[in-house]
Amino acid sequence: MTSFETKKKIVLAGDSRIFKDWAAHSTITMDEFISALQWLCEDALDKNGKLTREIALAPDRIVKLRRVNDSLGMTAFYEYPRDNGSDGELGSLWSGEKFPDGFVRKISLSVKDRI
Repeated sequence: MTSFETKKKIVLAGDSRIFKDWAAHSTITMDEFISALQWLCEDALDKNGKLTREIALAPDRIVKLRRVNDSLGMTAFYEYPRDNGSDGELGSLWSGEKFPDGFVRKISLSVKDRI
């Protein structure tokens, strides 16, 4: 069973702590979460074997992020329109999402995280 199949099974069984928490604080659906998990699990990794994808929570959606690892060990996250259902090639630095309480939060998940 692949990583995606295992994670999908956990979500469908109602045993995903992460999905339950994310759904309680946003308008995401189980189908959207599973679709994002599939994209996440298809991460081919970079030439050094490091992760290149994460998903993040926004109040009204799941944001697909590209993880960029530089040679000094720093990591940055970029949101690309084409990954998130829009047109455009240029990504922008992701600085978190503003929630209804007025606070900006950076809530993200990588393929290595337990769900």
